[in-house]
Amino acid sequence: MTSKRPSNAIFIFLLTAVLLAAGCRAGSGPGAGGATVSEKKEAIRTYPYADPDPVPIFARSSLWGQGLRLYPYFFYDSFSASATEKEWTVVRLENPYVRVAVLPEVGGKVWGASDKSSGRDFLYTNHVMKFRQIALRGPWTSGGIEFNFGIVGHAPSTASPVDYVIRRNGDGSASCVVGTMDLPSRTRWSVTITLPPDKAFFETNGFWHNPTPFSQSYYYWSCAAIRTADDLRYIFPGRSHIGHDYSVPLEPWPVSPGGRDLSWYKNNDSPGSKSYFTVGEYEDFYGAWYQDSDAGFGHWALYDDMPGRKVWIWDLSRQGGIWVDLLTDKDGQYTEPQAGRLLDQSDHGRLFPSVTDRWKELWFPYRGIGPMRKASPIGVLSAAETETGLAIGFFPLQSVDDDLVVRVSGKDVYKERLRLKPEGIFRREIPLPGKPGVYEVRIGARLVYSSGPESRELGRPLRFSAVDEGTAEGLYLAGARSEQERFHHQALEKYLACLAREPLHLRALARTAELYARRGEYRKGLDYAAKALDVSMYDPEANYVYGLIARRLSRLADAKETLGWASRSMEYRSPAYVQLAEIAAFEANFPLALEYAEKALDSNRYNSSAFEIKAMASRKLGKTVTAREALNRLEEFDPLDHLGRFERYLLDRTEARLTGFKSMIRNELPHESYLEMALFYVRNGCVPDAVTLLENAPAQPEVYAWLAYLLKDTARDRSATYLDKAFGLSPLLVFPFREESIPVFEWAMASRPADWKPKYYLGLIFWAKGRIEETRDLFTRCDAADFAPFFLARAYLERETASEKALADLNRAVGIDGKNWRVWHSLAGFLQSLGRKGETLAVTEKAAGLFPGEVPILVDQVKSLLDLSRNDEASAVVDKIQALPYEGASDIYGLYVRAHIGVALDRMARRDWAAAVEHLEKAKLYPETLGTGAPAAPDVRLQDYLEVLCQEKMGNKSKAMEIRKSILDYTGNHGDERGPYSYFGALVLERAGEAAKAREIFKWAAPPQPEILKAIK
Repeated sequence: MTSKRPSNAIFIFLLTAVLLAAGCRAGSGPGAGGATVSEKKEAIRTYPYADPDPVPIFARSSLWGQGLRLYPYFFYDSFSASATEKEWTVVRLENPYVRVAVLPEVGGKVWGASDKSSGRDFLYTNHVMKFRQIALRGPWTSGGIEFNFGIVGHAPSTASPVDYVIRRNGDGSASCVVGTMDLPSRTRWSVTITLPPDKAFFETNGFWHNPTPFSQSYYYWSCAAIRTADDLRYIFPGRSHIGHDYSVPLEPWPVSPGGRDLSWYKNNDSPGSKSYFTVGEYEDFYGAWYQDSDAGFGHWALYDDMPGRKVWIWDLSRQGGIWVDLLTDKDGQYTEPQAGRLLDQSDHGRLFPSVTDRWKELWFPYRGIGPMRKASPIGVLSAAETETGLAIGFFPLQSVDDDLVVRVSGKDVYKERLRLKPEGIFRREIPLPGKPGVYEVRIGARLVYSSGPESRELGRPLRFSAVDEGTAEGLYLAGARSEQERFHHQALEKYLACLAREPLHLRALARTAELYARRGEYRKGLDYAAKALDVSMYDPEANYVYGLIARRLSRLADAKETLGWASRSMEYRSPAYVQLAEIAAFEANFPLALEYAEKALDSNRYNSSAFEIKAMASRKLGKTVTAREALNRLEEFDPLDHLGRFERYLLDRTEARLTGFKSMIRNELPHESYLEMALFYVRNGCVPDAVTLLENAPAQPEVYAWLAYLLKDTARDRSATYLDKAFGLSPLLVFPFREESIPVFEWAMASRPADWKPKYYLGLIFWAKGRIEETRDLFTRCDAADFAPFFLARAYLERETASEKALADLNRAVGIDGKNWRVWHSLAGFLQSLGRKGETLAVTEKAAGLFPGEVPILVDQVKSLLDLSRNDEASAVVDKIQALPYEGASDIYGLYVRAHIGVALDRMARRDWAAAVEHLEKAKLYPETLGTGAPAAPDVRLQDYLEVLCQEKMGNKSKAMEIRKSILDYTGNHGDERGPYSYFGALVLERAGEAAKAREIFKWAAPPQPEILKAIK
């Protein structure tokens, strides 16, 4: 027998097919002209993160209630102080002017960007991956540009792999498209990073599609980084600025009320890190400039696209400076110029169903012209008055062949034809007979600058504040705000409170109905939607929500009728037609599905969901040409749509197509992508396609549970096999969250009544949806579990209502997995909350013996020792802690101070004044081994006051007076700050004869702890 090897031609054909199926465009080398793109593995010095928390994220007490809006993501707890060389995928884009690097495995962030001619990075490049616990899920690394979608904070995907594809485009540009699904909202985002062939900038083109039938939280910010320097000046338009959470009212920008020009980095040396959201001017650009090198960075976007502008600055003291070493090795401090879709990061909007949002941003260097006054895609303009006229500078970002015109008092006073190549710096001194007053500089029609403020100053109200909940409308607005911030449980409470005051509040009825639908409580939702229709029979939102819920309840006639009314409004036209198209497909009426998909596209030509339906319905009708046309169009604007690639496979079932499809799902949790696509086919009545898809998915319990459910009526043996697989796999990091999975696990419970896992998985879904009592009921039936994270979660659920049961669960978790530090940490924390000091100490000392290097365990030990006034032992432990910043890191410093003050008080009680002073001096320090740095003006008035007493006892009157004066000085300089030690400032004021000032402080100052009061008396 002779064997035949495939020919080279066949091999090349198969390889080409795989690449095309993957949507790739091969990168070209520098010699090919235009922009180039390359992808390769590069070794980068990395301080890795690890140790994902297997407890559901909403059961982490340290997340302050944030967990519900982050679920099903999980947190990471381990961050390394030592580095290793690790290979990362790096995509590099380059043209004759600019280099850009992208990291698809680190959130798809832009790693950095440089100006080739000068060799300068105009975006900060951190040459190490030094992950630290900063982001919503923990790991984060500085530099470049990160893309934050969903809710405020560094996004859940910011440090994990995302999907990506590289492209060489027909116009000579090169692109890298990065993106993924935001799991809590089930929306899909992508950013196309494009480098033109002949321009000195690169673009980031945002794309965000909501394929769900529900409204979702709307939030987006591009967070860039540039290096800091004393000569750095921020070029940020605006007349006012506001802080996070509206904590700072609108204040003047850039010059503060005290006369400081805050646009200079060096002038921000007052205490605390800074967030300046600048508002009040209609401008399309912002940037920065380094005076000594006369070089800068710029950002441009249509104001409509990116009206938000923010400057973030680390505290200039060691409190911020410590982060230089924590986040990088040699690249120094950075600052973040940011751009957002809203004006403040406390603001969230509403992403309507089936909406696709798109925007474009430009990022560029400039140099040799002075500080930027205006920018546009053609270039950067500087303009300054001189003694003899005007100094004009222009840094072209692309080839320019246009007139430069200077106009004063409405008259042209200078005109010159500019013929410039990119980065061809132009400078002119334009003589004028006198001071120009208001002047205008134009370069054609594409860059226009006016020195007068009238062209850009906004007169509209800008009111940043919380909602007044004193009225029904106020309660509704508060509910809408909570919903937009993804606090769905609080939103429902506000809407119900609104309806208690005003039962016919139409919008509250509709929003309440949708929230119940989101929770999987369809009949409750339908009742509220029906009430809304009673109020206004033709209301679009009420009809849409009613139709959506009716569809979920299989009342298809009602669904079709009400969705038809909803489609008459612009807000709900596209989502209503998508729903109608899916219903038609479910009923196997594929011609009608096609018609409705086209209608959906009429009002949103970037509706990925409608293109998916169009491709699927065309395939079902045998219209392969139409199907491929739809898929081609989908790939043009949404190249990371995996379902489009699976549809190509269903049209052409070859191994190459299947391999290409699977190879492009490169995100952190690929099974979630498969589940989301499978639900599309289930909704559209294409169960065999869903089964085919899931059978190619990674092995995962929810995937197998769905396969078992989908095959239960048609292939019982296969169904049983998949059910065995589903509950034979470990539940580690398995976090179901979709309401569509509720009937799957309810069926699985009935099929496997003795198995605890389907109850656990269903309980997690209910918990995530706010259905707590149903979660409790299910969890009480899981006593047979042998999984420690389950008992930690159940203990958290019962901690306030059944403390003894919670304690029993925590002890059971220790019994199951005593080699895991988390179970001991949870047990110690709960015992401490119960005030069981002796038991807490016993647990923490045993845990410290088992996990001598685990910082949270050592912190638990310090707390338990302090609670028993064993201050010497506590100080000995805390002094040895080597902590990277983590969720409780700020607490460690407080424990350090408390321990050394406690030792000092003990020594004072023994009249060992010198030893007390030694520990009081230690209590003034900020050991950076604890993960914190000293602020610019630390408040040590407590330590100082106690030291005054000690110095007086030792007869050191002059030293005591010197310290007392420092307390007076601090209180005088910080009298308006309600610090924790203000009480001691008041005591010194009182002794100094300023009783009136002291009395004012005593009115609000918190008195010290009893042991300190005893010492000072």
